[in-house]
Amino acid sequence: MTYTILELTVFGFTAFLVGFSGAAVPGPMLTASIVESLKTDYKAGTSVVFGHVAAEIGVVVLLSLGLSHVIGLKAPFVGICIIGGVFLVFTGTNLIRSREKRIVVNTAAKKPDKRYGPIYQGTTASLSNPYFFMWWFTVGAAFMLEGLRMAGLVGLISFLIGHWASDFSWYGFVSICTERGSALLGDKVYQFILIGCGTFLTGLGAFFIYNGIVNI
Repeated sequence: MTYTILELTVFGFTAFLVGFSGAAVPGPMLTASIVESLKTDYKAGTSVVFGHVAAEIGVVVLLSLGLSHVIGLKAPFVGICIIGGVFLVFTGTNLIRSREKRIVVNTAAKKPDKRYGPIYQGTTASLSNPYFFMWWFTVGAAFMLEGLRMAGLVGLISFLIGHWASDFSWYGFVSICTERGSALLGDKVYQFILIGCGTFLTGLGAFFIYNGIVNI
């Protein structure tokens, strides 16, 4: 395996952008971060992400055990690239179409159980979200396979660092905004983020599809 520090850095940064695109979409994790921040302080967002990471580690281990047997095989690589690419294009176009939607969180309905902390809420918010599994078994698997093919365990770690950095940065920011009582983001800024992320995901998805097709 031949790789450079620059290649790993670019790979990790790409994982960060993809992860950030997913984190910015309103969902159970966003709700958990806001509610826990209202109950405690800005550190709650980081704790929620730790719970999210705990859930992801389990999925990563299961996927790694399976992917280790298909490295170098053409058919699984092509299939994962095309399926993951299609999912990315679908997610990206949906992000662009949903740019007019505002973040609305009803903290009175379905509040996380007060008996449990933010780490627990992060874990349950992840495992109860179908999108979580769809993402990991398509896009996540594609990135993991590429990282393993590129540099083995080092490539996988590069992907995970970039991916988790996006979660910590976004939900940490959300918690700070929530604790200070400010609006999460202005509508125009949020729309700009969604359009940018959607465009990036669509382009990356097209690249994955192309990469799969040329390797058939």
